[in-house]
Amino acid sequence: MSIILLLLRLPILIVHILVGLFTIIFFPREPKDFKNTHFKIMMLWMRYLSSILGIKVDIRGTPDQTANLFVSNHVTYLDIIIINKLLPVNFIAKEEISSWPIIGRLASKTGTLFIRRGNNLESTKMIYEMEERFKLNNKIVFFPEGKIGNGKRVKKFHYKLFKSIENKNLNIQPIAIRYPKEYPKNNNYSELVSTKSEKGEMISLYLKFLMKRQSHVILVFLDKVPTRDCETETITNVLADKINLALDDLNS
Repeated sequence: MSIILLLLRLPILIVHILVGLFTIIFFPREPKDFKNTHFKIMMLWMRYLSSILGIKVDIRGTPDQTANLFVSNHVTYLDIIIINKLLPVNFIAKEEISSWPIIGRLASKTGTLFIRRGNNLESTKMIYEMEERFKLNNKIVFFPEGKIGNGKRVKKFHYKLFKSIENKNLNIQPIAIRYPKEYPKNNNYSELVSTKSEKGEMISLYLKFLMKRQSHVILVFLDKVPTRDCETETITNVLADKINLALDDLNS
């Protein structure tokens, strides 16, 4: 059955990717020129992609329309698909992804912000870029752990990029993502989606999902956190605590 699903879905996936590559040719060169239509196209493409992969999303809570920034635990590369099918957003990703075949092209043309990790100057530039996007009313998603976590609880959040919203009248909405072991009976973390942050691991993950009839993801939208009169350390701790609490609740 798994092989049959793979043989049926893989050609559809390839065609879908080719359609995406063709579509982004007509996207503006600069993200500042993006219109609502471009974000809607991105969301629609992600919805079809998740459908091809057999992913069903259990949405808990409500996306906050007033949020400027969304932060989430990072479990797999599928996180971006799951979030972007629901939200008109841009992502922050590590610089290496920009050079990846196909994925890098799609990410670059759809407004992804790339950052070189471990570089203070790059962090300063990214904070400026984020502030410019906020002025355009663009919404941004990033994963403060800085790399793929264990899916059970969040690791230490990197605080530097939160400087972009420190003491500003902006809102952050935390999101908790869980790939359950046996939905809905057992919502503990599934080792099936455990990956390293590498291209080969991402391809292997896609193949796993293509070979399963259906997979479930739980996406929990938590209460927004205002940033006015809040320092970076306080914001970081509050967000991490909220996400960890939501993940712990899914274990019970």
